[in-house]
Parts: sequence; structure tokens; C-alpha cells
Amino acid sequence: MLFGLDSGDAFACPASKRAATQGAIDRLAEAAARRALAVGVQATQATLATTQEIVRRMAHLPGQHLLILVSSGFPAIEDESRIQESQLMDLAAQSNVTLSALDARGLYTTSLVASDDTHIVPVQSRSEFRASALKANENLMAELAYGTGGTFFHNSNDLDAGFKAITEAPEIVYVLELSLGNVKPDGSYHRLKVKVGRDGLQLQARRGYFLPKPERVKN
Repeated sequence: MLFGLDSGDAFACPASKRAATQGAIDRLAEAAARRALAVGVQATQATLATTQEIVRRMAHLPGQHLLILVSSGFPAIEDESRIQESQLMDLAAQSNVTLSALDARGLYTTSLVASDDTHIVPVQSRSEFRASALKANENLMAELAYGTGGTFFHNSNDLDAGFKAITEAPEIVYVLELSLGNVKPDGSYHRLKVKVGRDGLQLQARRGYFLPKPERVKN
């Protein structure tokens, strides 16, 4: 999710008014960014909650299950959403459900486009920000797919091949259990790294988990 605010008018003002005008534009841009982020976070949480309910219902069906998520991406998730993500992957493993994802944006470019304003922010910084934002939008889908044994199809316009790829079950799936007896429930994200002792294999595994703090009991 990229957004901006044209600040060219600030530099058309006299020098005495330029600082005040630029300050007002900065505040408007910050407020717009906060509103956009809040909407994105709410949408992410709603999507995770709905997906979790679908997985819960699929658990009662016989056989192995595949759930496909098609989206143009999500903003970088906050701690609350990361807890939902971790719980969703736990539930999927327990319910024998594989999540696969397809990035509906197809092949996208991280280069600047004609509509990008480069008067204020240097071209290199704006280009790096655009690349970082576009990459961050696909992180949630990648984590859900890799964390449940699914496939993440992205950065390609061949969507027909993409749907074919994500509907194929992986050749081998292992469910690994991790003891959390010595892990403190401090509300932080714990990264995981899974390795195999053979060459020539493509490994997809969960990148980590979020262990929330225990809820306080109110008297």
C-alpha cells in the first residue's frame, strides 16, 4: 500500500511561508498515512479471523484439505495480527489444512513510475521505499503458505500456471512439534530455522511463532 501527498505547492510559496506550509503538508501526510494503516490493519485482522473460521470448519471434513488465498497483499502486520497469524498456522497444522497463496498483482516493478513525485525525497530513497513496501505486502501470504506446507505463487503474470501450481499437494509434508516449556510467554516473536541434511531439496517451513503474554485475571 503506497500513498503520497503532492508538496510541490509548498515550494511555490514565499520563503517566509514555506516552512509553515511544509509543516502543514507533513501533518496532513502523516494523518493520511495513519488512517490508511489503520484501515489496512483492520482488513488484515478480519481476513485472518475469517480464514481461521474456515479452517476450523474444514477440520471436520475427511481427508487432506487445501485452502487457497488470492490477494494483492497486506500491509506489514502488527503484533496483534501476528498473534492471529501464529494461531492460524497452529490451527491449520492441527486440522490437516494446507494454505496456499497467489499474489494477484502478478509481475510488478519496484522501479519508480511517472506518477511518483521525486521533488522532495531523493530518487534512490523513494525507489528503495517502493521496493520495500511492495515486498512487505506479500510477507503475510508467504508466511501462511510456507508455515503450513503450501505454495506461494508470486511475481508472475502466468496466473493459470499459478493456480495449477498451488493446487498441487507437496510431495512430502512433515509436522514438527516444538516444546515450549522453556520459552517465556513474553509477547515477543520467536524466529525458527529448519534445515535438512540433504542437498537438492526445496524446503519450506514456518519462519517463527508468536507467544502472547498470559492474560491478567481481573479481581
